[in-house]
Amino acid sequence: MEWFAVKCCESSQVMGSGTLFGILRALRVRGITKEVEGRATPELDDPRRRYYRLTRNGLLLFEKEIYRLPEGVRVFAGLPGQISIRKGSTGIDGELPMLLNDINYAMRMMRRTPLFTAAVVLTVTLAIAANTTIFSVVNAVLVRPLPFRDPNRLVQVAEKNDKLNLPSFGSSVLNFLSWREQAQSFETLAAISATNYTLTGGGEPEQLSGNRISPALTRVLGIPPIVGRDFTDHEEKPGAAPVAMIGEGLWKRRFGTDPTLIGRTITLNGAPTTVVGVAPAALNLISGGDVYTPLTIDPAKEIRLNHVIFTVGRLKPGISIGQAQAEMNNISLHSGQQYPEIRDWGIRLITIFDTFVSPQLRTGLLVLLWAVGFVLLIACANIANLLLARAATRQSEMAVRTAIGASRSQLVRQLLIESVVLSFAGGLAGLLGAVWAVGTINHALPPNTLPVPAIEIDATVFWFALAATIGSGLLFGIAPAWRTAKADLNMVLKSGGRGSAARMSAGLRNTLAAVELALATVLLIGAGLFIQSLANLQRVRLGFNPQGVISFQLAPPTAKYPLDGKAPRLYRALLDSLQAIAGVRGASISSGIPFGAGNYTTHPMITTDQSILPHDAAVPVDWRIVSPGYFKSMGIPLLHGRDFTDADGPTAPPVMIISQATAKKFWGDSDPIGHTLRRSAIPTTAFTIVGVVGDVRSTALTQESPALYYPMATRVWPLMDVVVRADASPETLLPAIRQKVHELDAELALANVRTMEEWLSNSAAQPRLNTMLLTIFASIALVIASIGIYGVIAYSVSQRTGEIGVRMALGATPRHMLRLVVGEGMKVALIGIAAGLLGGLALGRSVSSLVFGMPARDPLTFTGVAVALAGIALAACAIPALRASRVDPIVALRHE
Repeated sequence: MEWFAVKCCESSQVMGSGTLFGILRALRVRGITKEVEGRATPELDDPRRRYYRLTRNGLLLFEKEIYRLPEGVRVFAGLPGQISIRKGSTGIDGELPMLLNDINYAMRMMRRTPLFTAAVVLTVTLAIAANTTIFSVVNAVLVRPLPFRDPNRLVQVAEKNDKLNLPSFGSSVLNFLSWREQAQSFETLAAISATNYTLTGGGEPEQLSGNRISPALTRVLGIPPIVGRDFTDHEEKPGAAPVAMIGEGLWKRRFGTDPTLIGRTITLNGAPTTVVGVAPAALNLISGGDVYTPLTIDPAKEIRLNHVIFTVGRLKPGISIGQAQAEMNNISLHSGQQYPEIRDWGIRLITIFDTFVSPQLRTGLLVLLWAVGFVLLIACANIANLLLARAATRQSEMAVRTAIGASRSQLVRQLLIESVVLSFAGGLAGLLGAVWAVGTINHALPPNTLPVPAIEIDATVFWFALAATIGSGLLFGIAPAWRTAKADLNMVLKSGGRGSAARMSAGLRNTLAAVELALATVLLIGAGLFIQSLANLQRVRLGFNPQGVISFQLAPPTAKYPLDGKAPRLYRALLDSLQAIAGVRGASISSGIPFGAGNYTTHPMITTDQSILPHDAAVPVDWRIVSPGYFKSMGIPLLHGRDFTDADGPTAPPVMIISQATAKKFWGDSDPIGHTLRRSAIPTTAFTIVGVVGDVRSTALTQESPALYYPMATRVWPLMDVVVRADASPETLLPAIRQKVHELDAELALANVRTMEEWLSNSAAQPRLNTMLLTIFASIALVIASIGIYGVIAYSVSQRTGEIGVRMALGATPRHMLRLVVGEGMKVALIGIAAGLLGGLALGRSVSSLVFGMPARDPLTFTGVAVALAGIALAACAIPALRASRVDPIVALRHE
């Protein structure tokens, strides 16, 4: 144990914790000083004996007090400027109070510098909010496991046809039965067939989307019903009593979660149906619907080339997807030998994850995740620059801490804690901002834009936000902390705290500013590409006129309205009623309107006529069923031939209308009128071409597909789209439309009522979201980077006031100083922009699948971004440069 005598002078004035009581408080907190005890010593009685404390300019006397030091601490006092304290390990009991004190001190520092604190917290808030929001989407779509039992063992069993360029297609019912009997790699297989139901009784009729499913589906997915039971194998056989499971959403919305619903009878499509269970919401992810009924299979009525179901299977434990694929290849080869009509069809196994997450969606989300990561890095670089600038004002404080015994690691720890506390304040606000942003995205996104029902901030997202917050604090704090802590004590004392920090950190600040601009350049290039792509999508030629058109869907019960008889007559009567409404320019029927929710089906078509294609070459062509007048109602031009008429019925010769692209596929520039096409599945029936219409973008804005159209008078689908073109706003006609429908049949319900412009807007929802978010992130990055380059130059000017005064005193003109300061700033900016352009080249390769109508390395975009950033950087440099050019040499030299 050692004793240390201290004598002080109360009139001593120093900065911050360099005061006497600040030193003593710092000693106590760090466990160096304990209880004060007065004790007479010969040294204290001797006025010639002096014990000193460090001040800005040297040493001052203390009042005599005796402090007992803890074990392991030694004090060395001698010549002025040579006071040091050495301390051993204090253990956990000592570290925790020290940590708490450091946090308390960091919070006091935040209160002392409110403007600095606000700037840092706001920057962190924006960065953490952006990162947490995007990670919430990435977590929901790419990270979080699907809500099924062992989802990694679930696969889609799809069919493919390489000759027709169909890498993934639906399954046929007969092939599904063959696979279920022969495949040994699966525990079981299940099938899903989309359909629609009209629920009547107990309120207004309601049209519901639904599915006919194999009884094994819930077992395959591992999601039992919430209430009741699932279907039995007997219930998929023809003649079984009608039963249904309803979805969890419908159960809550229509039936108020009534558990007594199980066993009761509801009316679906006009038929009494017993409710046996409530399906969990997770089933909606794979089959999308409100009502489920057993998939009844009658092999005698099925066609092997009719691909109308979605098949999913669960692999047996220990069986890889590669092993299962090999077995299915053998089954496909054997089936092709047994049934020649499917010899060109194969089987493709796709993980259930890849089934729902397209490569474009995955790429878009990862690009956004990289973008917000860049925003975070830019924010950290900017805050690090602010901390480096503030370090100059704290040199005396750090010198005092060092003089009284603080080690470099202790100083770094204190500064890092201050950074992390600042980051925590911004992170908390950012998390609240992310909650708001996620709610906004959930509300704004159209249904089915993402393969999840909703985005949530769960525990994974919370831990991500926490890690990002702590990591950000450490990232932007480590360089300033290390630079500050390693400052030379004697240099600080000799310079009086002026200039040393500026000299030691100028290069680092310039580097950070260049990094900010480089990252901002990459983000602006990405935003520019996405903005131009979205503009190209909005300017694309649709092939139809969406303005003034409203559509809705009807699904008349097939038991009441057979598809090949009464249903077409019902639609014909409906069209006559709709066209009688004042303000209706035209009305028509289609099995699937462009970008709607109807049926989109493809036939491999062949021709026996003279063609530019090889004999029997099949071409997959999208097809629709339409009524007479459909092309006029939709604004699709009739290029050659005629439209359908009511005479094109079941007793008339089979006819069709094709698109211009289909005509070119088969006959080039020759006139196709009078030629015939046949379905490869039923080649005995030849359809005579009576008309050619313009090409239409039906399912994607990025491509036109060959199409053909069948007349409605021959047959209809269970679900059909009704199109009404109005002279004025089509929404105003909706009450009259509903009345006309109910006059025909009060149990018919309208569904998916939207204008064509709404359907079109929904089709661009994902690219619009990508563009909007990336533009926001790029704008934030640009603002932060601009502030960063401005701050670097402005701080440099303030630190070089004396130098500028000397230069001007020696004859430098204001224009020369302006050019000097701007040149130094633009050198940093141009280096950063050049590095960002190189990063943009790499970005172009990654986002090529998301860019439309332009190259991913578009020279105009790169040039525009570079010029714009250079102009902004020039403006940021010019403001402090003008200030430097107006410096009064006398004032500057006096300040120095």
